[in-house]
Amino acid sequence: MTAPFDRALPPLTDLPPPVRLPEDPPSLVPPGEILVDSRAAITRRLLRIVWMPALVLIGLWYVLLFLYVTGASPTYWLLSLLVGLFEPMYLRVALGSLGFTSAGLWTAALFLPAGATALSVALLPLASRAISGINPQHHLSEAGFQRQVATRITAVLMAPPLVVTAILLLLVTQPFGRVPLLHWPSLSAGPLTAACAGLLAIMLAWVWIRTWVSAPRVLGVTPASALETTARLDRDPDQRRAAAKKVLAQDRRHLPPNLGTPEADGALTPRGMGYALLHSGGAWLRWVAPALLSLGVMVFGIADVVTVFTGMGQDLEAVQSAPLSLPVILGAFLVLAVAGVAAATAPALAAALSASQREQVTDQRSYSSWAHRARVNPWEARVVGLAGGITAGAALLAIVLVALLLELLGAATGLAWTWIVLGALVGVPLLGAGTVAAMRNGLRDVFYGPAHRYMRRETEYALVAPDIGTRADRARDPAVRAHLRQRLQAGGKDHSLELFDLDAAGERLWIDESLPGARSTEVRSADVAAGQLPDFGGEGSPFQAPPQDGQSRGHEIPDSITGLRER
Repeated sequence: MTAPFDRALPPLTDLPPPVRLPEDPPSLVPPGEILVDSRAAITRRLLRIVWMPALVLIGLWYVLLFLYVTGASPTYWLLSLLVGLFEPMYLRVALGSLGFTSAGLWTAALFLPAGATALSVALLPLASRAISGINPQHHLSEAGFQRQVATRITAVLMAPPLVVTAILLLLVTQPFGRVPLLHWPSLSAGPLTAACAGLLAIMLAWVWIRTWVSAPRVLGVTPASALETTARLDRDPDQRRAAAKKVLAQDRRHLPPNLGTPEADGALTPRGMGYALLHSGGAWLRWVAPALLSLGVMVFGIADVVTVFTGMGQDLEAVQSAPLSLPVILGAFLVLAVAGVAAATAPALAAALSASQREQVTDQRSYSSWAHRARVNPWEARVVGLAGGITAGAALLAIVLVALLLELLGAATGLAWTWIVLGALVGVPLLGAGTVAAMRNGLRDVFYGPAHRYMRRETEYALVAPDIGTRADRARDPAVRAHLRQRLQAGGKDHSLELFDLDAAGERLWIDESLPGARSTEVRSADVAAGQLPDFGGEGSPFQAPPQDGQSRGHEIPDSITGLRER
């Protein structure tokens, strides 16, 4: 329900360029605006909930180990297992043909998943470090902030399987010959089937772990869905308004950008093209990768079955299908490169083609509902649609070009033609749809840069955790106190009591009160170790008294830390 005083504002057009806000360094955020006491506290919270991600990772490593062992030819291994039920010696021969031994497989099964999972758990301090510097006020929505926290933690936990998989694929595809102790001789149908299945398993594990390590579970914040419910249904209008401001902030980056401003050409800058490629690549991982990997398991699996039954009666290495030729691999990379370049430059080209839509815009503000935005801002809708069409068209042209080149070179095998058809019928539409989804949420980043340059979401926290020490250590930092004093003075309200508290504490800011018998002349040992001392008016100091009659009056020491700051 919407109250009468919650009606939408009238449409706005011809807005002035947004004003960039000054950046406050994270080291000056006062302790009252820090969410968690320290990085160590985050690590302790992660250790209490890491049991579920650890179970998922152990299962993932067992799946990857199984796929690696059977990846040379899954069909051959399945047939060998069936025959081995009646003739165990045949299974031992199949193991030996690839260099595996029973003892080696048992050792890997017992220690590899557990050891790799322990490595991921040991990286938890890096996860704490990765999320400690996040500023919730820099995110347009509470859901975006919580999603960023979960993504960074998941990326740290999933780093070992991702790195190992990438190294394995690089070693198999490198052109300098077979690597010793590597049981995949080439990217034939069997290894490609296992690789696609392994990447699918990694994506599923990523989603599962990311769901578990959510920001409410790790940081103790209110879930974004609960805040949204409060913003919509709470009976108290004040609480409803406060929750609505936390849920979603108004984006100051209006579209289209004003003509003649640097933002109007922002999509042509390296920063703008980088953001376009980043957003599109993330969308492709959600739209394109699952579909193509699933098709890869089916296509390469069928090719492996055909190859095995064609070479029935031969050993494993003899029945392996021919590896992908170098022209086919280069053709696949060419299609990806063309799609990437098109995604990076598509917003700028689409904006130039949509100039006629500027006059039809009735509201330049950003709305959470895309249907509403597209209705009031035809320029944005046209740019988003054209960006997806340009990317899909460029990818289709690249696929056609690769098909012609492979046919001319005589390298167009049946498997290559299968992927050419699937790429044109499945991959290209998904590339376009993914680019459209990315630009709906990221077009403002392309033209303006990050949203926090122009807005601050109204939430009580400005930092997840201090970079050094705890909130109590941050409270004793004189620079933080001085910055807070400046903020209070610039607020324009009566903050006499707060300023008095800061002044009273500031007289002993440089005292290491943990030392026995501390005196007002003692300096904090931590600051001494860091080479930071208060400036009491040395030569060349800004606190040195001005010379009189050409002679310096020496050092005039302020009578308080407050006076020291004001000077």
